[in-house]
Amino acid sequence: MKTTLVKLDPRRPDPDRVREIAGQLLRGKIVAFPTETVYGLAACANLAQAITRLSELKQRPDTKPFTYHIGNLGVLERLDIIQSRVLRFLIDRFWPGPVTLIALNRKDEKVGLRFPKNEIAVKMLNQCSELVVATSANISGGKSPRTAEEVLKIFPNEIDLVIDGGPCEWGESSTVIDTVPFPPQIVRRGIYADRVDDAIEKIKLGRYPRKKVLIVCTGNTCRSPMAEGWLRLELKRRGLEEQIEVSSCGICAREGGDAAMESILTLKNDEVTLEDFKTRLCRREDVLNADLILAMSEEHKKFISDLCPPARDRILVLDVADPIGMSLEFYERSYRAIKEKITNLWSQVVS
Repeated sequence: MKTTLVKLDPRRPDPDRVREIAGQLLRGKIVAFPTETVYGLAACANLAQAITRLSELKQRPDTKPFTYHIGNLGVLERLDIIQSRVLRFLIDRFWPGPVTLIALNRKDEKVGLRFPKNEIAVKMLNQCSELVVATSANISGGKSPRTAEEVLKIFPNEIDLVIDGGPCEWGESSTVIDTVPFPPQIVRRGIYADRVDDAIEKIKLGRYPRKKVLIVCTGNTCRSPMAEGWLRLELKRRGLEEQIEVSSCGICAREGGDAAMESILTLKNDEVTLEDFKTRLCRREDVLNADLILAMSEEHKKFISDLCPPARDRILVLDVADPIGMSLEFYERSYRAIKEKITNLWSQVVS
């Protein structure tokens, strides 16, 4: 067979070509693609013939499973992964990036998961409507390739398609962590291994977020930033800043905007700062990963419940009026209401 070589811009891959490549995967083809670590070989997870062929190319037993490669965290729900607090901490710390995580699904099976940072890889995975598994583009035990040319030397005319996205950033394999035991175990040391050691040490000492609180309003410019800023400081005052992670978003927010000046001034008057704050749109992944959701109104609760029905029981409504377009005095009233209502719910926030 003759291998097809497709060159893509690593920063701005042509979306039409990426869609075509995803279509090849869905038809059972084997595709070599770049990641930030090394080049990988991808196959559609639900096509037995493609998986068998991938094992033959790798020259390894069919019984050894391949790693699921994902382009967004929503895939974890499709895979029925049990998202423990340890797993979520490691996801927040290292994904997308050069770290592979082994987790349990609800069938009590261990599953390998990788969320690459490479733009081509992420876009290809998100364009594929089926789950994708992948492995390094080498023969088992051999050196992993950093370029498309090296892939072609290892597998001359044996792969259906090779994406040439230039040389990989690292040229070294990912670090693999088994998150099932406590503390987690490094199965293979690779990129970020020292950082992983530090993260595991934090887990051992209990110095990692064991709870995630998400605060939701409309534009993520007024109420939710004030609530986030105050709650962060209050947790720090009580020595809980490493135990509870706080974030905010808005159901109609634009990405990367600033908090309203009135919100910033109101917090400043209470000696609270919003360092590096940027507005964020509320996404299903945010809701799925939150242990507690503080919504400013019933409207926000309905939006979140429609976005992610399983989260409905984790939502508490604060019922705080929107100060947008109002005077600074109105902002201060909203801020006082936020503090009072979260304080009244404190046991639910920290439990």
